[in-house]
Amino acid sequence: MGSSYQTVLATGNLVDVRAAVAMSQQMAMIIPVAEGRWAVVPVQEDGIYAETEDLAELLSLAPGSMAASFDVFDSDVMVAKLFRDGRSYHEYLSDQAYLVETWDDDDNEILFDLLGRPYPPGASPPSGAYGADPAMFGALGVEPIDEAELGVALSRSGLRAEEQHHAILHALNLDCGPLAMSFEEAAASGLGV
Repeated sequence: MGSSYQTVLATGNLVDVRAAVAMSQQMAMIIPVAEGRWAVVPVQEDGIYAETEDLAELLSLAPGSMAASFDVFDSDVMVAKLFRDGRSYHEYLSDQAYLVETWDDDDNEILFDLLGRPYPPGASPPSGAYGADPAMFGALGVEPIDEAELGVALSRSGLRAEEQHHAILHALNLDCGPLAMSFEEAAASGLGV
């Protein structure tokens, strides 16, 4: 079994980040990852999964703020959703060919990618990353951002999802560690503000 975690990267000032976390009514650790950049690490429900999209929406509401929710699933695939003004403006999926199965009311198998796009049985999903556009991620980082490295990190296949996440954050010139922590790890780190 691989690594799974859910975190949020928020831009802006600490007062607004704290206010958004309080408004979400989620317990979360806030850790600085660069000037005006924060890892927000929520508690995982039942120790398994933490809801991050609603939290990222709230974190993006402050004027000039942005947020990105990151979901790394079992080292296999990563989903990132970027938010501004309380709305999603970009989605990223590290591997479109990674599908999950479910069944409809008639017990027919339906396949979905982790962005929720359905594929009928027998259909071949696209391969590679979806939304691998460095320009969409750039404002989340701090100068100097390595746009070429960011482009490679977003589109590179063959890496474990957490390695790809680390490469993306590194290209954005951010402290990668807190954005790959569970709530328990973040709390034990002593880095929270």
